[in-house]
Amino acid sequence: MKLFHFCIFIIFILTKPAYPEIWGYYLKDSLPYEKHQQYWENRFANLSVLCFTGITVSSTDCIIPEFTNEQALFKKAYERSIALIPHVTFTSVKSGIAFLTHPQYWKKIIHTLAYAIRTSGWAGCHFDFEYLPPKYAANFAQFLKIFKAIAPDISLSAAMFPQVEYNPTHAAFHDYALLSTYLDAIVLMCYDQHNPKTKPGPVTGVEWSRKNIEYALQFFKANQLWLGIPAYGYLWKDNTYYSVITMKSLSKYVARYRNYRHTSGTIAIEYTQNNDHFIAYVPDAHLHNQLYKLATSYKLKGIALWRLGFE
Repeated sequence: MKLFHFCIFIIFILTKPAYPEIWGYYLKDSLPYEKHQQYWENRFANLSVLCFTGITVSSTDCIIPEFTNEQALFKKAYERSIALIPHVTFTSVKSGIAFLTHPQYWKKIIHTLAYAIRTSGWAGCHFDFEYLPPKYAANFAQFLKIFKAIAPDISLSAAMFPQVEYNPTHAAFHDYALLSTYLDAIVLMCYDQHNPKTKPGPVTGVEWSRKNIEYALQFFKANQLWLGIPAYGYLWKDNTYYSVITMKSLSKYVARYRNYRHTSGTIAIEYTQNNDHFIAYVPDAHLHNQLYKLATSYKLKGIALWRLGFE
């Protein structure tokens, strides 16, 4: 009988599902370690990747700041074997178009990024190129192809818009079929389904995320996919965008106003003030747990939180 129990235990260990890792987006200068030590000590307990903003690409150059205020944070992350990955974005959509249509500058920028990544001991490079017209998707793919050829040792990832039930113009620039050849991983940004430029509605949802995971898995392996989840929602006043509500501030609204669980999984908040109608849809810990379970059920690499400090 003891042998039987031992065999069952071994089978359990061998078949136990791998739980998703956690990727956290960090906004440069927002949470210095020295002033937020308790927050970071709590966060470090379950964080696998710290993806930090600050590096930008213009039409002809790459700007890499000193990260002076991040040195203590980076040091603590290194000590806990948390991967540090720089977040790289354009200075503007206009500069992004100029960059992608002037490949004569690509090699210089790639060498600049590769040198910084190698000398700093960073774990890869994460591109967040958004809101460009669809016709530049092939240029993006070509840039990644050249990056891979110049620096094959550097892992490349990108933040990618959802493709199902999302603004098709924005989504089309992130052509999964074109980009999947050159990316080692993606963060599937399952947020901003409704946003300041849309009518009121949930920023994310369980079933919407499921549809987009299944679409993405046609082009990427499960272990290449991070499910991006939001730690914020939006508030509308008379059907016009009004403000952001973070998960951190959600309890204040719940304590004051009528609220209920929306079918998306978010918390809907509704109230009237001075004859104006307000409505918001905000994720909470329960919804995050549902999305975490969703990532687990598809055996994804992990979940990616936008952003640290909002939760």
